[in-house]
Amino acid sequence: MKRILLIVSILILKVSVLLAQNPNYAKAMEGLVTEIQSTRFGTTLQPQANKMERIAAAEKVEWLPNYWVAYCYMMESYVEKDDDKRDLLLDKADVFVANIEKMKVTNDETEVLKANIANARMAVSPSIRWMKYGSVVEKALENAKKINPKNPRITLLEAQGVFYTPEMFGGGKAKAKPVFEKAMQQFATFKPVSGMHPTWGEATAKWTLSKIAP
Repeated sequence: MKRILLIVSILILKVSVLLAQNPNYAKAMEGLVTEIQSTRFGTTLQPQANKMERIAAAEKVEWLPNYWVAYCYMMESYVEKDDDKRDLLLDKADVFVANIEKMKVTNDETEVLKANIANARMAVSPSIRWMKYGSVVEKALENAKKINPKNPRITLLEAQGVFYTPEMFGGGKAKAKPVFEKAMQQFATFKPVSGMHPTWGEATAKWTLSKIAP
């Protein structure tokens, strides 16, 4: 009887510890995610990446810390000027995406992140890499659409793809405008699952639209 009571006490203690940890985890994540998403483009996200890596190491079954580390390194690659270093940053991002895949987690935000990382790879040398990574972007966005076609970040990446494609190849500002407008409509109604989940992209869509003539 005493043994049973001891086992029950241990289980209750473990549950209590988990319940106590969850609010702390959520609070730390929400604060850090707010920092990451509000950081102006061009400002390093390395300090936030370091903090998020520590959370990812501690919370091994949570996919969001890994998502945000990968996101930080992807954004850092756009700021870095040296092409080799840009690829190294994206290699780091891929490690954390792989961590999510090991968890057998499939969601639209991770697929959008994969597309973003492939875009960043392509941006290192567009004329050489577009054939390889362009198809990766398309596949990831198609996967994301199957899960959640209303995700505005999917439409944003599609709009950016059209925007930066030369008119002679079917792209250009005029064709991108309605796609950006669709993204803005989706952002207006989008509701994140929690304060830890992605909301980024609306400011980028709005800014790009401002650069397209009416």
